[in-house]
Amino acid sequence: MYRKGPGLAAEVILPRIQNGKTKASFPLTSKPPPPQPKRTSRLIQIHNSGISVELTLGSKGQRRSMSSAASDTYPQTAPAPPLQVYSALDKGCLDYSKSWAWQHTLLSRRLAMRRALQENDSDCVLLLEHAPVYTLGRGSDEGHITFLSTSANEQEELLRVEQRQQLSRRARGPGTARLAVDRRVDDVVGNLPLDEAIQQLSDMASPVLAPNGVPIFRVERGGEVTWHGPSQLVVYPLLDLQREPYQKDLHWYLRMIEEVVIQTLKHYDIDGDRDEENTGVWVNDEKVAAVGISSSRWITTHGFALNLDPNLEYFDASMIVPCGIEGKGVTSIAKIMRERGDARIPGLQEVAVVVLEAMMDVFQLSDLQVAESPKLDNSNNKSQ
Repeated sequence: MYRKGPGLAAEVILPRIQNGKTKASFPLTSKPPPPQPKRTSRLIQIHNSGISVELTLGSKGQRRSMSSAASDTYPQTAPAPPLQVYSALDKGCLDYSKSWAWQHTLLSRRLAMRRALQENDSDCVLLLEHAPVYTLGRGSDEGHITFLSTSANEQEELLRVEQRQQLSRRARGPGTARLAVDRRVDDVVGNLPLDEAIQQLSDMASPVLAPNGVPIFRVERGGEVTWHGPSQLVVYPLLDLQREPYQKDLHWYLRMIEEVVIQTLKHYDIDGDRDEENTGVWVNDEKVAAVGISSSRWITTHGFALNLDPNLEYFDASMIVPCGIEGKGVTSIAKIMRERGDARIPGLQEVAVVVLEAMMDVFQLSDLQVAESPKLDNSNNKSQ
């Protein structure tokens, strides 16, 4: 449910769910009902300036029910430390290279704290929207970028050969489209303030440009080729899987990330599901969320991209083979809702709130804290 509220971009009413059934709901701008046994309530507010979180915790106990694939195989344990929430959704579309640099600067500083035996580093999650970009995972086949396939035109083919070489899995160093740092990030950016460190790392990027001007990068995440862009919610959790309630198991983590998306879709009465062979979340045979992760010493980076209302033409087979999977399509929350006659499509910040709710339930998190995002210059961005 949704309605406008004074002083807010929107007032969202999140259902309180137990055993998979909606029991009651309460507006995010008012106090929730008194806590009841086996129930945890919380207020996550969307302001014009971003997201704020207030928690009202009741007795520990059962939370939102998970799908059997998650709950039966991966039991949950004790609450994790507070999760720091960085939202750049109020900053417009963010260059991919900046989001990559943001993740790796945070990761580098966490690893440095670990080497110094400091234990006060916090898990965090980045919420953002990308400027248009194509990315390939570490093992992705550049042949899945359809518009770089062999051309009969000699000059055009010479250019495409060069671009394929820049995107190759073997490509390294300056002049390639591989977003990676082959030495410690803190050796590159030192003790610069966060926003300056992000800018310095971002400036190292040398993308290949698609015919429509969209940059293409190869990155260290798992998975194949995909597109990111406007009206797609991108969520990058940086979680230390060595801590409870997490597990040192990337397959477990992938299933939990998929479960977060499935629970988010359930809020909008959309039945998301897994595919036995392909990572991600699907509605029928169409992918609604791409999942690709990486980790360094069990701290995760990258995450998932949930299609709210993007231009699905960017996923067309004439451009790419999405996630390297032929014969399957791509869909979005908006497309599904319009097809069933819904008049209102949720905004990115509203969906981000539902995602945070789902993360708290799936990972059994007891607390969220909103962190101040760095200053990110998006003045050159254009939504294509």
